[in-house]
Amino acid sequence: MKKILAILISIGVMGVSNAQALFNSTYWGVRPLGMGGAFTAVADDANAPLYNVAGTAKLEKAEAAATSAKLFTGLDGFDMGTNYIGAVYPISKELGSVSLVWSHFRDAGLYAEDLVNIGYARTLNDLNIWDKMDLSVGASLKYVRHEINWGQHIAGGSWEAKDGITMDVGILARFENGVSVGYSKRYLTRPDVGFEMEDKVPAMDVIGAAYYSEELPILKIPKFTAAADYEMRSGDEDLLKIGMESKVIDGTLALRIGGWKEQINFGTGYEIKFGEYALIIDYAFGLPLELQESTGSHFLSLIFRFP
Repeated sequence: MKKILAILISIGVMGVSNAQALFNSTYWGVRPLGMGGAFTAVADDANAPLYNVAGTAKLEKAEAAATSAKLFTGLDGFDMGTNYIGAVYPISKELGSVSLVWSHFRDAGLYAEDLVNIGYARTLNDLNIWDKMDLSVGASLKYVRHEINWGQHIAGGSWEAKDGITMDVGILARFENGVSVGYSKRYLTRPDVGFEMEDKVPAMDVIGAAYYSEELPILKIPKFTAAADYEMRSGDEDLLKIGMESKVIDGTLALRIGGWKEQINFGTGYEIKFGEYALIIDYAFGLPLELQESTGSHFLSLIFRFP
């Protein structure tokens, strides 16, 4: 019984009411998390595939990212963490970009979850829809799998697993005035991952808006980005996320803040250049507002940008 209770708590603290999976959790990507998870209309680096795959079409250089996180430190008896490995490769402006992502969540000994995304995106600028707008679209094939250790309630105490295949689609429009808007539809086909009865992953619709300025008027904040995402989840409460980012010291140091109603996040990043190559080190800290026993979550990532 203690194991079952721990599983339900671990699912609950991730902010998902449906107990069948954490697939719609808000804990992927360190730079996006530093901005409170508001990334659908930004989506301009190797974190983009899980937020809005359409954003990968605008990358001019290949990027690879690796992330590790420790979630909800301080909770007695819990060992929760996430890992993320992703890569985006721009083929050409005409042919678009491809992406490959693996993400993993685990609560040691209790629960594990894996996502694999294979994505493709391209711009639609050649259609000449509007010369003041960059428009891109994308789609990804997504494999989902989760495992639960039911302990003594299953013969031998072995793990039980269930998987499925689904799709994400996205669209992103960027305007000359620095405004961008995006839309992402996740878990399009709602795969059934129930163990003993039908239990479908909730679909998610996310609408995002962002504003970027090389120098914010009046306040003179350099390389400033403000973003907001509104998530609509089937069978669950809608969620608003907001965040901001500024890059100082010639754009090498990033400062971030954001959050949603259950959590406030802070983040920073530093870019190191090696000729035409670049290494970006990102860190984010998440402080849950409704889980007083936790001392917060810690996220660290490395992004390598190729020439």
